[in-house]
Amino acid sequence: MGLRTYGLSGSGIDVDQMVKDLMKAQRTRYDSLAQKQTQLEWKKADFNTMYTAVNEFRNTVFNYKLSNTVAPRTVSSQNESIVKATANAEATNVNHTVTVYKLAQGVTLSSSAQLSDYKATLTDQFGAALPSGDIVLNISDGKSSKEITVNKDGSLNDLVSQINTAGIDVQANYDATLGRFFLYSKNTGSTAKIDFTSSNADGLTFLKDVLNIQPETTTGTASYAGSDAKFSLDGVGTEAAPLQKSSNTFTISGVTYELKGEGTTTVAIKPDNDKAIANVKAFVDAYNNLLSKLNGEISEKRYKDFLPLTSDQKSAMSESDIKTWEEKAKSGMLRNDPILRNLVSKVRNDIASPIAGLSGDYKSLASIGITTGEDYLENGKLYIDETKLKKALEAEPDVVNKLFATTGDKSSQQGVAVRMYDSLKGAMDEITTEAGFSATTKDDTKSTLAKMINDYSKQMTALNSRLQDMETRYYKQFDAMEVALNKITQQSNWLTQQLG
Repeated sequence: MGLRTYGLSGSGIDVDQMVKDLMKAQRTRYDSLAQKQTQLEWKKADFNTMYTAVNEFRNTVFNYKLSNTVAPRTVSSQNESIVKATANAEATNVNHTVTVYKLAQGVTLSSSAQLSDYKATLTDQFGAALPSGDIVLNISDGKSSKEITVNKDGSLNDLVSQINTAGIDVQANYDATLGRFFLYSKNTGSTAKIDFTSSNADGLTFLKDVLNIQPETTTGTASYAGSDAKFSLDGVGTEAAPLQKSSNTFTISGVTYELKGEGTTTVAIKPDNDKAIANVKAFVDAYNNLLSKLNGEISEKRYKDFLPLTSDQKSAMSESDIKTWEEKAKSGMLRNDPILRNLVSKVRNDIASPIAGLSGDYKSLASIGITTGEDYLENGKLYIDETKLKKALEAEPDVVNKLFATTGDKSSQQGVAVRMYDSLKGAMDEITTEAGFSATTKDDTKSTLAKMINDYSKQMTALNSRLQDMETRYYKQFDAMEVALNKITQQSNWLTQQLG
């Protein structure tokens, strides 16, 4: 803005105030656009809150598609010093007899005699005992191998580091207090090995005569192997011809056994009805929580007379008044939103509909005591009759699994968790299309609301440019008026002087 000339005429006109008053009416259009944009931003943020809530509940629902959640088992071992066990829903509710003849073992090698005192280099520690040539160790774990050249100017700890970082399943350790060098296979079983046979002659000599790692007693070579676990299960396998596993932990028919010692014990598998009831209660609580949030947004009152405040309005209000106003202005952004109403309808239908194809007395959640309250104002809130649920579990231990996790080609054939998982995904996709998956437009330019918000930004930028031009024009007009009035005043004064 150039130098303004108003005031020269002595007219007393407050040009700044007049221009502000003229622009105030023009800026009403800009404020209206800003308020509409702010409302869309609030709506987008509310949608993001709902997206997060739906996604969190969907993650919960996923767990109810898994047998461990809807068909938990309790496992007890008669002697846990022999066998410990856990079970999933695939396990049969029976007792298993396990006899452990031998535990799986890996390879453990150590110096057969105490080594000389630790020194900073192998040369200093072992002196003439070291082979004169290059010491090359080729170490294999049975699957892969690594060639290591031993540095005579390095220490035993350096050699330990070379082995441990070689990328093979062999671990080394040196204990200076004991004066022993140790080697371990990371795995167990007959396939677990520590094999040095491909090392050069000086490497084998270094192992035998310097580290005192003696040849394998059976084969007389530098190749060592672990051994498998040997056991019998429910009469299958004998000590002479046992079942074998490379690890002491393995799973058979849904039961995971952890062998701890030799001997015979019984493992009992039973349905865990208490945990099943607790899991159902957790699902109902999570469902009611989501339903409350959705219904809260759908029914939240909308105050249409409370628009977003402009900066001028805020400057004339106290912080408490601004907070109260904006609480009402933000209220009801998603009132009666069709996406949320449709989701509520779908999840309530997912809960209420029976699962087609099931036999017996239990075909719906209502049949096991999970029903909506009688008060329609609660909008589908669920309640549990624990007595009825416990009775159903005692009559049919797998009933919760069937009602929640049954799969099928059609929604009517699917369990509650399976069908609801898909319903929630459909709603999340709709929310993403409408409002994106973030509260702002920073990472969202494709959703419907993001496009509308950005369109308002363009309109406001263009309008603001026009308003600035208009303001400049007003000032120029008043400047011209001041110049004209000043000339008239000068002429009037000259005439007065002449006539006088």
